[in-house]
Order: sequence, then structure tokens, then C-alpha cells
Amino acid sequence: MHRAHVFIPALALLLPTIGAQEAVEAKAPSPAAPAAVSKAFAKAKVHNQRVLAILTETGNDVAAALKKDKTLLRPLLYEFETVQLTGKEADAMAVQWKLPYALAEKPALAVLAADGKVLARLPREEFVAEGGIDGAKLLGKLKQYCCEPVDAEQELAAGIALAKKTGRAVFVRFDAPW
Repeated sequence: MHRAHVFIPALALLLPTIGAQEAVEAKAPSPAAPAAVSKAFAKAKVHNQRVLAILTETGNDVAAALKKDKTLLRPLLYEFETVQLTGKEADAMAVQWKLPYALAEKPALAVLAADGKVLARLPREEFVAEGGIDGAKLLGKLKQYCCEPVDAEQELAAGIALAKKTGRAVFVRFDAPW
């Protein structure tokens, strides 16, 4: 019989305990979705995040511009899994996510839950000002879509219970941003 091993230093913050197989089974938006979108959903599920989909023209790196903005860098890094789509991929996802304005004018943003549900649609005028990205304005729009923190004690208890049932060990990560 295998025993579950748990290492818990004081004041540790825990991430949800999700097995590798569960992480792979994250629901993708559709079979036609690009691999980058499916990967973003899987990561978002594991790390308790939302997906920020950036639909843009080819050659326009909006994701890099967002990360250069000091007001956006930390919230984007900790709260959102960012994926940028260009060209035909962007147009296909705009149709699927019901973003008609994204077909006509880019960049456009969509905030999605880890299961693929569209939580918010942000057309260009909601985050672009004077030809550039307005970080404060965008952050104001995105804050309401951040995930609720997980209860570390409940997650640990569920992980230990599952480990006892399956004869596996519990692996605890200590790099959570919250």
C-alpha cells in the first residue's frame, strides 16, 4: 500500500491540486480552435486564471504592447493566460465567440473562462486611446473578470483524500501569485 506524503511549510500558498490527466482534458472552444487557444484554456484551468484572447492584424504584436505597460504587466501575468490570434485564425475565433466588430476593426479582446465560455467582449474603443493602448482603462475593464482565489485548505484536503484513494503522493507548489 502506498502512502501519501505531504510537505507543508508555514505560510505556504497552494495551487489547486489537479492531476496531469485532468489538466489535459480542459474543454476547448471547438475542434477547429487553434492549438494555442486549447493550450491557453488548459493552463488557465490549472492556474486558476482567465484567458485573454487578443484578436489582431498580422504583424501587430498587441500582447507585447500590453506587457510593456507597467500598470498591466502584473495583473496580466497573474490573472490571465494571454493568447494572440492573427489573420484567418483571429477571424474564425471572432465568428465563434460572436465578436462581429473584430472582423471589421482590430485589435479586439475577449475574456474567456477556462471552460471556453465568453465572459466579456472588448472592442477596440474600450481600451485604445489616442492610437495606443490605455492600460488604466483596460485594467478597469478586466478587474471584474479576475478569478476568485481558491481556498487552499479545501484544495489540500481534497488532494490528500484523492491521494489516499489512489495510492499517490500529494505535490504542493509554492509559487502561487496570490
